[in-house]
Amino acid sequence: MRLVDVHCHLEDPVFDDRLDDIITDARRAGIARIITASVVPSDFAKSRSIAARYPEVSFALGIHPWYVTETSERDADSLSAARDLGAVAIGEIGLDRKIDAPDFELQRRIFEKQLAIANELSLPVVLHCRGAFSELVESLKRVGRPVGGGIIHAFSGSVEIAERCIAMNLSFSMGGTLTYRNSRKRETVVRRIYPDHFMLETDSPDIPPVECREKPNVPSNILYNLAAAAETLGRSREEVALRTTQTAERIFGLPPS
Repeated sequence: MRLVDVHCHLEDPVFDDRLDDIITDARRAGIARIITASVVPSDFAKSRSIAARYPEVSFALGIHPWYVTETSERDADSLSAARDLGAVAIGEIGLDRKIDAPDFELQRRIFEKQLAIANELSLPVVLHCRGAFSELVESLKRVGRPVGGGIIHAFSGSVEIAERCIAMNLSFSMGGTLTYRNSRKRETVVRRIYPDHFMLETDSPDIPPVECREKPNVPSNILYNLAAAAETLGRSREEVALRTTQTAERIFGLPPS
């Protein structure tokens, strides 16, 4: 099996002394490609460095809504060079209504600027969204649906929200929450978005699967997420691995491994 972990954060300091082992374990798990996403401008160079060090790692550059500041508008300007730097996406970017700060209007302004840059570059986007799906769709309508497509990672919305996002040229990835086999809504969503709009992620070092709850979460734990997705769909692990990998390669322009 060949797998793609479409969303994680290898830049996190918790991995600094462990990356060789983590990548080795990922290879043993059948992971052909990992997309690591920065969340602050100070991580941009680190994202590039990790990808240069490990051939199976690609990277996305973005400013996460939790970390936007009044200087983020200027920082976002540097994303205009993302494609030239080798990024496969703009992200992780988005909107979050479940936090008190940063201010939501500031989040929205920086998010829409990054969306516009992604469209200028024809790069896909990697989106974070909690409690703000209506506002997300409004921003996409205002700026323009992502011409390069993209994903909402750790998707937690309903089928109705998924349909609205698919109409905006978006797909979805899920990780450790798949292993919490306690949500009929999630099962219904997974069955709707598979196979053309569904991918696997780990969000390492966060959201470990129930079978391996110790932190930090690592990319090789994607095997638990794969098993849970296959169980939900009533499909073989081999089929789900193949289809999610094909979808990831299509959206992110990844070379087949």
